[in-house]
Amino acid sequence: MEKQKGGSINKVGQLVTPFFGFEVGDGKNVRFWKDKWCDTSPLSEVFLSLYALAMSKEDWVNEVWTAEGGRRGSWTPTFNRSFNDWKLEEVGRLLCYLEGKMVRVDEEDRVSWVKSKDGVFSVKSLYKAMQPASSALFPSKIIWRSCAQPKISFFAWEASWGRVLTLDRLQKRGWVLANRLERLFCGQEEESGVAFGAVMLVFGYLED
Repeated sequence: MEKQKGGSINKVGQLVTPFFGFEVGDGKNVRFWKDKWCDTSPLSEVFLSLYALAMSKEDWVNEVWTAEGGRRGSWTPTFNRSFNDWKLEEVGRLLCYLEGKMVRVDEEDRVSWVKSKDGVFSVKSLYKAMQPASSALFPSKIIWRSCAQPKISFFAWEASWGRVLTLDRLQKRGWVLANRLERLFCGQEEESGVAFGAVMLVFGYLED
């Protein structure tokens, strides 16, 4: 039982870990290349060619920062070979990418939630992050806030999820029916998408 519980916790951890990043303080607990602290992706992914040439791929952020008094300083990543002009341009791009970022020796590193503007975790932001890209296109406003009768809205909702018993679905259940709309739909075998498209066309008209 304990083993199953531990496995479940690990799965949850793997699920939400990609949505966490870091706010750098003293830089002692954040990996320069591998952690998400400069944006929503690690520097190792944004600058693949430079990461491949990095002297140490496990550097902490504070190890790549050279303090110059107070909070002033500069970034000094090291690489295992000299660069040609193209690579120098890439290093310049990295330094521009890091502009405005700094190590604050009097503060601790903090974990942040990258799916919200304030960096604070919320169940709502997690729910949105877990939704597949296609769900963002679900026309809920058009369906449920239209001036159509409730039964029509419900029909549109069913059509959007492909649950309307269109001709192709009835035929799959063994019904023998003539397709009177075959010419209209150019002989399409699957009509579920056509049904949804037609319903959305009507709803778009009602909304206007």
